[in-house]
Amino acid sequence: MSFFSKKNLLIILAVGLFFGLFFLLLNQSQPKEYLFSYNSYNDFDIQESVRTKNSSLNLLLLGIVGEGSRGQFATDTILVTHLDFTNKKIALISIPRDLWVRIPNSSQETKINGLYAMENRGKKFSQATKSSFITKKAEEITGLKIDETVILELEGFGKLIDAIGGIDIWLETDVYDPLLINPHKPTEIFHLAAGWRHLDGDLAIKFVRSRYAPEGDFYRMRHQQQIIAALKNKLTKLADVWNLVTWLKIWQSLNNHIIADLDFNALWNIFNLIKDISTDEMEYLQITNRPPDELLSTTTYTSESSAQDIYILIPREGFEKYQKIQEYIKEKISS
Repeated sequence: MSFFSKKNLLIILAVGLFFGLFFLLLNQSQPKEYLFSYNSYNDFDIQESVRTKNSSLNLLLLGIVGEGSRGQFATDTILVTHLDFTNKKIALISIPRDLWVRIPNSSQETKINGLYAMENRGKKFSQATKSSFITKKAEEITGLKIDETVILELEGFGKLIDAIGGIDIWLETDVYDPLLINPHKPTEIFHLAAGWRHLDGDLAIKFVRSRYAPEGDFYRMRHQQQIIAALKNKLTKLADVWNLVTWLKIWQSLNNHIIADLDFNALWNIFNLIKDISTDEMEYLQITNRPPDELLSTTTYTSESSAQDIYILIPREGFEKYQKIQEYIKEKISS
């Protein structure tokens, strides 16, 4: 099977569209009942004879800092992507990393962003393939059955942005974070002026990590959704060109930085759904403690090991009570 087959290009496109988005180690098996015809260097025709039986697909996308960093397996990005193939809809649902949860199959409690690390303690990233704890918890919170879980390291995310030539985003207000440095000028703090801004990989990493604002982590969640929308726009444009050199760069950028497994049937349907939906038509949902929905409450937990109060979030109805959150999500994605 040629590296430059349509199958590989579709896989790479799907990876980029979901953040980052964060998809896929190539499924090496040949797809069944698909007919390919090659017309020219940049022109492929595909005749599809089988479609997935599922009318929807739910992907859990986890972003981590990665090996060599403090909290390398903490999932600072927890994003459920709901794809409705029947009604041609996409919803991005951000779960805050500070949500306090009960560890599956246990009486112990922790922040949700520690569940993936808990299952993969002491492992290298290439071996950190267990994600059942956080996947199960995401299902309990959202009421959605998770079909696939995808984990992406921050370094791979930055390389992906560089591989596609950067992305453009619109900022309504300045982004200013004295806790981060300008990646291009280490003597300066991180600052992006309002207006259209072009981000390379280093700037994009800073942008998705910044949370220096009254909203804190919810500020960062909004940035993450904005980056996904920009990635979707850029990669959809690139798909029209089918520049093989560009797709090769994208594939190489994600190599060794992503854990996932999706079959070709699912990828092909994802691609067809994404390319026809504008970012304005996508639904962006955040589970927060802020108006108008106020689904969460802010409280503290006293750590026995350090005797310090830890900032946490719990559902307004009480610890581990997710019915209102599930109703909110169901209403939004079905409206």
